[in-house]
Amino acid sequence: VMFKIPGLRELFLSLPYIDASRSVAEEALRENRSLFVCTGSGEESLLTKRGEDVLVLSKRKGFIRLALSYGCDIVPIFGVGNSDLFETYNFGAIIRMWLHKRLHVSIPIFHGRYFTPLPYRVPIRVLVGEPLKVPQPQHRGEKPDEEIVEKYLK
Repeated sequence: VMFKIPGLRELFLSLPYIDASRSVAEEALRENRSLFVCTGSGEESLLTKRGEDVLVLSKRKGFIRLALSYGCDIVPIFGVGNSDLFETYNFGAIIRMWLHKRLHVSIPIFHGRYFTPLPYRVPIRVLVGEPLKVPQPQHRGEKPDEEIVEKYLK
């Protein structure tokens, strides 16, 4: 989304960010660069409730396919307490979820400190798991077997 806003795209590209499209990620992996992929989505932003960490991974298989295609280990990282950064509201949830699913537009209703977008000051615990070793493919970039993708997703 950030790459769709004029001027903001150029700002992020001047930093070590890249577009999250598959073709750009594959190019980075062909150049033996590492990727840090944030798997959060608009759906998660609509399901968020304070005190309850929500993670929607069942539909997020692209990063696993990329890792398997290029033989890159996966390091699971999760921030516990992210849902406490903002107060969120369920108002119009059915319509907002419909917009997200049909038009890919997420409209979370939230606020932080002083009813602004400034997050509340709460501790976030970052959990870093052991790297998940990924088998090396016979040919870099080849599509992985769907059974293996499902295994790593769980």
